[in-house]
Amino acid sequence: MLLLAGILLVLGCIAFIAAPLVRGTAAPLTDGPDFAAELRELYALRDMTYETIRDLEFDFHSNKIDETDYRELLARYKLEALDAVRRIDAVEARIPAGKRTAPAQP
Repeated sequence: MLLLAGILLVLGCIAFIAAPLVRGTAAPLTDGPDFAAELRELYALRDMTYETIRDLEFDFHSNKIDETDYRELLARYKLEALDAVRRIDAVEARIPAGKRTAPAQP
């Protein structure tokens, strides 16, 4: 009896694994670019740049860097943040209307 249960269990596992091959169903593939992954990367870049600007302002106000370096770095990081926001807008504009969802914020 135990042998019969073992055989049935093995046959059930084999049937479960082989069913997609027998039915001919294919795994779903995505068509087109992965907008979600690209947006996650851009949001991470934007957030990192914002954090860098906050750290830069803290360092300036605690007199760790001088004003000329502060102005130069602030201008550079503001341009980087602006570029990230523009790239986010460009990617969101390419997303079809039916697939738009709000991004997950931490």
